[in-house]
Amino acid sequence: MSLANRPFATLGEALVEGRTQPAVKTAFRPQGSNQPLEEGLRFAVISDIHVQASDQKAQVKFRTALEDLFSGQQPVLDELVVNGDLGDGKPNDYATVNAIMREVRARSLHRVPVVFTIGNHEFYKAYHHPVTEAWSPATFPNGETDAKALERFLKFAQRDKVYTDRYIKGYHFIFLGSERSAMSDRSIGDSAYLSSEQLTWLKQKLRERYTPGKPVFVFLHQPPVLSGGRSQPKYRFVVQQDELLEILKPYPDVVFFAGHLHLKLGSPGTMVQDSFTMFNDSSTSLPRDSVTRKPLPEKSEGMVVEVKGSRITVRGRDFLQHQWLPEAQYTVDLGQH
Repeated sequence: MSLANRPFATLGEALVEGRTQPAVKTAFRPQGSNQPLEEGLRFAVISDIHVQASDQKAQVKFRTALEDLFSGQQPVLDELVVNGDLGDGKPNDYATVNAIMREVRARSLHRVPVVFTIGNHEFYKAYHHPVTEAWSPATFPNGETDAKALERFLKFAQRDKVYTDRYIKGYHFIFLGSERSAMSDRSIGDSAYLSSEQLTWLKQKLRERYTPGKPVFVFLHQPPVLSGGRSQPKYRFVVQQDELLEILKPYPDVVFFAGHLHLKLGSPGTMVQDSFTMFNDSSTSLPRDSVTRKPLPEKSEGMVVEVKGSRITVRGRDFLQHQWLPEAQYTVDLGQH
């Protein structure tokens, strides 16, 4: 099967293999950076903030992104989604994220609600020495367990499961998350592990109040990748990706957001469309070039999404320059299905 028939492969292969051309044609229409904004639902998606208590650069970038999103956006955002990889799962990392959010909110005119998903790095305390917190993969898991990592994340996120949902201005938001890591099964690696209970819950939630032509927003830190006809896909970021894709396939109105790849906005794979639409939301901490895979320390990126009826506009944002990215602006109209 040709790459042109494997659109989701672009998410992994654009970064891992450095492909420079889009793998599929889509129904999206690029928009000019100065296009006037429509009223309606408005939210932002960032991920891979990688805020550790010892990393001042990541802290500055996260603070700058929040300042841009909380105070520099008009109309005011209805929601901010932080789509995984918040730090390395250490208590001090969570405390640092909280401190930065409190600091920025104290200076902001508007209190934007924030929801978090869990990423693979939320399990990474297992790679740090339990006393010194120095990077120590040789002594993995350093007394850590999945249960401990999940407990810290859930306490921080103030909920009882890694997966949850909510309605914002009548639009359904569904948040998924990994429930296991390499600590319980080394073969999982950095992939997301979605339990059968979570997948059953997702089936039920997708049917709930479903209206054709009305978007349903789904968030998971790791992106699913199509196998392209092979018995095993070359890149697998979700252990149960086949099951996940089968569940999502009947819903062309799903708009799926993933991070994990740090893929620079505007690169091939930033957006792809098959049976549903998927965006990769880059990284606030360290975007990567899709060709060389090199980190871009001068970059800090995320997305602002506007919704009016069945029409969705996604605009890439450069937080350090406080500018829209003209190469990463798209509109999709689900009413055209």
